[in-house]
Amino acid sequence: MGFVRRYSTAIWLAVLAVVSATAIVGGRQPVPEPVENVVAAPAVPAPPPVEVLEGSFPRNGTLSTTLAGFDLSPAVIYEIGEAVRPVFDVRRFQPGRAFQVVRNMTGEFLAFEYVIDDESKLMVERVDDGFEARREQLPLETRIDTVAADVSTSLWNALAGKPRGDQLVMELESVFRAQVDFYRDIRPGDQIKFIIEGLYHEGEFVKYGEVQAAEFVNQGKPLQAYRFNDEYYDENGMSTRRSFLPAPLEFTRISGNFSSGRLHPILNTVRAHRGVDYAAPTGTAVMAASDGRITYAGPNGTFGNFVRIQHTGGVITEYAHLSRVLVNVGQRVKQEEIIGRVGMTGLATGPHLHYQLQQNGSYVNPRTARLDPPKPIDPSLRDAYMTSITGPRSLLASLAASDSVLMAEE
Repeated sequence: MGFVRRYSTAIWLAVLAVVSATAIVGGRQPVPEPVENVVAAPAVPAPPPVEVLEGSFPRNGTLSTTLAGFDLSPAVIYEIGEAVRPVFDVRRFQPGRAFQVVRNMTGEFLAFEYVIDDESKLMVERVDDGFEARREQLPLETRIDTVAADVSTSLWNALAGKPRGDQLVMELESVFRAQVDFYRDIRPGDQIKFIIEGLYHEGEFVKYGEVQAAEFVNQGKPLQAYRFNDEYYDENGMSTRRSFLPAPLEFTRISGNFSSGRLHPILNTVRAHRGVDYAAPTGTAVMAASDGRITYAGPNGTFGNFVRIQHTGGVITEYAHLSRVLVNVGQRVKQEEIIGRVGMTGLATGPHLHYQLQQNGSYVNPRTARLDPPKPIDPSLRDAYMTSITGPRSLLASLAASDSVLMAEE
């Protein structure tokens, strides 16, 4: 197990300082009274140096085997493990994650730090009566970043070269999901632009925060969204959201399209295919397309495990072939609430979600149904909103694919 050794007189130790304050009266320092036999205070000794050993968690390593590599006794390792258990599962140490071991110059263990994820770390320190462990949040600094990219083959490829490109894809889909069919409408030449929060730790990029503004030029049509009061509106103040999700799974590959008749892959007969199939791994979360009440939840013949939701306005949505059903009849659900998991129960050749939508008693194509018009911003907020987007709108207009800026260095 390799590690980096360095020395410090400050890490993990309190910085001692003696601060003297001088009173200022009327802009002048008072003249001190003469003092005889003044004895200078002894200098505060500098904290003793410590040794900091840095490394990454080894493959198939445990806390015990990792600490044993630093010549710690079995008794000390056991005490450290017992301190850690209440705050972190010792089975969840991940290969490649950074850690530090701190000890004094005689080799006595002082502290252990392990980076759990992008936002937190595990700290173990020696205290008077043993060891103390705690989980700490990493301090993250928020900066405003810009990202721009052109699509040549797919959204994933367009953003793959950006930090956390997968997160950017999902952010784009979330903001524009009511206006763009991300499963069939993406074309070479589409353009993506973001003004987005970047979260940094000690100058290093960690992840993105909230999208502040975005533009997606799809087949030559520019779409814009600006964040205001935790919602997104376009350049005219119309909401980018709708009361129904166009798809109850996030950005998956569509494996079957809506049609009035198709050859069923198992029954080998032509039957109506009154919905859309979304291929996804078993266990993928299935969400309610809109607010509503569960009217059916359970086995349903060739549909396997099945959920039906009654919505307002004469709309019904149905979800089939689930591996698990997570709701009950009569339960009220909110849009995007998880109602089940993708599976292949009933007549299915592979794991997928079959999604159907009824409108006024007739099945319609979920991908083309127009269920509700966009809603405008509250008229009392319109002027403030239009003023707030002036700067972001100009910045979006100025961005090109080569203009992505992450504020790692200022």
